[in-house]
Amino acid sequence: MSYDREIDIPFDVLRLDDYTYVVPHGIPIKTEPLIKAGVDRISLANRNVTVGPTDPEDTTEEFASHPLFPADEYLSVKANPPMLTRFSNDLLDLLGITIEVIYDYFSEANQRILNVEPSQLSISKGRLIIGEIPAEPMMIIWTGASFAVVPTSTRLVSPEVAVEEVDGSIAGGQFRCKYGMLDIIRR
Repeated sequence: MSYDREIDIPFDVLRLDDYTYVVPHGIPIKTEPLIKAGVDRISLANRNVTVGPTDPEDTTEEFASHPLFPADEYLSVKANPPMLTRFSNDLLDLLGITIEVIYDYFSEANQRILNVEPSQLSISKGRLIIGEIPAEPMMIIWTGASFAVVPTSTRLVSPEVAVEEVDGSIAGGQFRCKYGMLDIIRR
C-alpha cells in the first residue's frame, strides 16, 4: 500500500522438530521454553528472509503444523524455489516475543513507527501492520480551515465539502492514508 500502513520486516526460519516457523529476525530467542514445552529438535533453517502470502492450494492438509503451535498463517519465504512455512502467535507467546518487544526492536531502525503506540501494531502476511482498518469507508473533507477525515455516511454541514474517498488506517488517534496523518472528526 502506498501510505506506509505495511512495513516489510525480516524473519528467521526456525525448524521445530520437523516443522518450519518464522519469527521476527534479530530478537533473541531462548530455547529453554521450547524444550520445556516438548520440542525435541530446534534449529535455525534460514535467517533474515522476507516472507509473504502463499497460494491457498499450497496449504493442503499434508502441510500440517506442530501440535504445540497451530499455524495462524501459512507464508512463503521469497527464495528460489519458494519455501512454505508457518506463522504462529502461540509460538511467539511462548518465546515471550510480544508486540511491545517487536515495537522496541524495530522502532530503533524504522522512524515510521515511532509515533505509533505498540497496541496499534500487528503482524499479518509477513508484514508489520500499523493501525486498524476503520469499520466503514472514509472520506477526506475540507472544513473551511483544514482537511479532515469522516466516515462516508456522515452528513456534512456547511462549509464542509467532500474531497475524496480514501483508504487508510486508524493509528494514534489519527487517520493514516496516502496524504499523511489527518484528524478524524467524530460526531
